[in-house]
Formats: sequence, structure tokens, C-alpha cells
Amino acid sequence: MVVEDAGQTRNVFFEKMVYGGEGLARTEDGVLLVPLVLPGESATVELEERYKGVRRGRLLQLVQPSSDRIAPECPYFARCGGCHYQHVGYERQLEIKQQILGECFERIGKYRLEVPINVLSAGPWHYRNRTRFQIEKDASRFEIGYFELLSHRLCPIEVCPVISPAINEVLRKFSPVVAALFPDGKAEVELFASDSDQEMLATVYSDQTAAPDFGNALRNAIPSIQSVCWVRDSPATKPEEGTIWGSGAIAYHVGEFHYRVGHGSFFQANRFLLKQLISVVAGDLEGKTALDLYAGVGLFTIPLARRFDNVAAVESDRASARDLISNVGPVSARAYELTAEKFLATASRDWEVVVADPPRAGLSKIVTEHLCRLRPRRVVYVSCDPATLARDVAALARGGYGVCSVSLVDQFPQTFHVESVVHMSRL
Repeated sequence: MVVEDAGQTRNVFFEKMVYGGEGLARTEDGVLLVPLVLPGESATVELEERYKGVRRGRLLQLVQPSSDRIAPECPYFARCGGCHYQHVGYERQLEIKQQILGECFERIGKYRLEVPINVLSAGPWHYRNRTRFQIEKDASRFEIGYFELLSHRLCPIEVCPVISPAINEVLRKFSPVVAALFPDGKAEVELFASDSDQEMLATVYSDQTAAPDFGNALRNAIPSIQSVCWVRDSPATKPEEGTIWGSGAIAYHVGEFHYRVGHGSFFQANRFLLKQLISVVAGDLEGKTALDLYAGVGLFTIPLARRFDNVAAVESDRASARDLISNVGPVSARAYELTAEKFLATASRDWEVVVADPPRAGLSKIVTEHLCRLRPRRVVYVSCDPATLARDVAALARGGYGVCSVSLVDQFPQTFHVESVVHMSRL
């Protein structure tokens, strides 16, 4: 719905940050959300249209900047949409995310935490082992980068301070030689680097057909790329159905644990925090039976298999399930290529511990109901969205569970994303 005063300017005061990387100001017309601001700042903003009941604005000028404001590290910040918090120091970023997570429990879940929110963090730069670039090419240009903030316009870049050095090196090598391999039009290329940052996968998504020797030519031009997959980008096409040149996967090591990760498989993106994430999830857990839902390639399954006599891992995505089956082969765990809903529908009450790492949408109502029916003594919820986490924790609390601990694991510094781990015990 278009509001009559869209395009007008207002002077507003921002009282806090909300999930999504925006500052919240209260006006006579209601709540206004604006990116690139900080709590305690006053600014002149341009009002935008109200969309789905939410009004947003665009920062025009700071009237009273916050003392927390700093100069961003990246020359593309505020234009590129990849980062949201580079204008504030890292310690303050963590405080903001901690406040947002706690508020989501109270406002969305109507659940008051009785335990503190622990914070785990590592280096705030060059942490990403995976990124997805946008490509545009025509007869006169080849550009690669990310989408601009809140748009689908390309922001060409030459370097990115949050991706690993090896991925930055590949970005630098997308020279006219590599550019010539791509057809005209738009495409996306996802790069995933190994733990050593020496080997990587490249997955290209395009609505066009690849040249017959595209993958071999790209691997010859950039030797760190071990495997290339070209996916005709349509709703029905999956990476494992694309054309592959190379091994189709790389090995990723996290301490003593080794994982096969192929094209299209999910794997956590912060290369500095994987050990800590496994530790905070597995914690002091041990016993006879454990169930790993939304298991991906088995990041938590393999450590759990060292601690439990009987472990089952459930994953519905075909690419991830393929790697999961390969990864659990050497350990005492069983893998199931099923949805969590289908697996739980016939599950018995034999599981002592359930680990769940669902996608951003969180647990479905059916999964929550099954967990309350199965009544494991411990539920460990790994979340990438504090809003759905708060909703689901509240539902589990109504089903007889209490929160033992909450950990904010800052997987995505410089961005608004909040990764967290909640341990719940049956009351």
C-alpha cells in the first residue's frame, strides 16, 4: 500500500536495532525502520512506501551521530547489500545481536529467559568459507559482485573483507581470460573453500547451457578450484543434476572430524567457529541414543557418534543426504534421506537427545508436536533465525521443556544474521 507522505522527509530518533539490520524509530504514524543507522542517533530520513504493514525509510543525513559509529573497512559498504554493521565496532555488534536475541524471546515467544545469553565469537574479517557472486556479462563488460542494499542491482566489487583469502584470490583472477569462459547474460557462481583455504568448489547457476569444456577451462585457469558444476537454473534443477567437471566434492576437516562436502550441500560458513559450534552443541552430551534432525552433511552427527551408542541422522536435501551417507559410513551412525516430519511420524520414544538444525523457517508445527510426544530428555536447537527460534522454544516450553542455556554463536560478523544454540531439558 502506498502512503500519501512517501517521499517526504522526517527528523527521527532511533532507539534500537531490530533483526534485519535496521534501526527502529517511533513516529506519530507508527514504527519506522531504516538501515545504516545506530541506536541513539538522530537523522533526517526519506519516507518510503509502506509494504505489508511495515514502513521503511532511507537515511539522508545524520543529525546526531552515535559515539559508537566508526568508518567502515570496506569501500563498498552502504552500497553493497552483503554487510549491515560495518559502521559499528565489533564488540558493539555483539551487544546489539545479544539484545535482539533476548528481545525476540520476549516479544515473539512471550518467553522470559532465566539464563544469560553466552556469546561465542572469533575474527570478524575473512571468516566466510562460502559466498555466492552475481555475474553480468555482455559484449562490452564483465562484472562480478553482490546485489546492492535492498535491491537486485549489481554492485561490482574487486575485493571482499569478509570472505576467505583464497576466495578473494579467485575473485581477483576473474580477469578477461576467465570472463571469456562465461556466455553473455546473467549468472551466479558459488565458491566453497576447504578448511585449509587451498581447495574449493565452484558451482555456476545460469539459464544458459555451459560450453562443453567450461569446467576444465575454469579449473586450468584457477588451479585451486578442484571441481566445477554448471546448473541450468530452473526451479526443478538441483546441483547434483548439473554438469560436473572434477571430483564433485572436497574434504573439510574440523579438528579430528572429516567431512565430504559436495556441490549444493549445506555446510556452516564461518571457518573460524566450527570447533566452537560443535563444542557448544555437543557440550557434555553422552548416552545411548541421539537423533540429529536436519543433519546436513553430518557436522554434528559424527561428533555425536563418538558420544552415543546409537545415532540416527535425518536429512531431506538430496545433495546433503548423499554426503551425509558417505560421512557416517566409518562411524556408528545411520543416515536417512527423509524429511523430519516423515521420520518422526513413525519414531518411537527411544531417543535420549535430539539435535535440530532447521532452515530459517524453523520447526514445523508437526515436528514440534512430535518432539513433545517423543519426550527426549534433552533438545538442542541450532537456529539461524531468532524469530522462529523464539516461536519454537516457546512451543517446546508449553510441551514441558525448560531452557538450560542459550549461546549466541556469531557466525556472520558485520551482518545482521544471528546464529544461536539453545539447550532444553524435559521438566
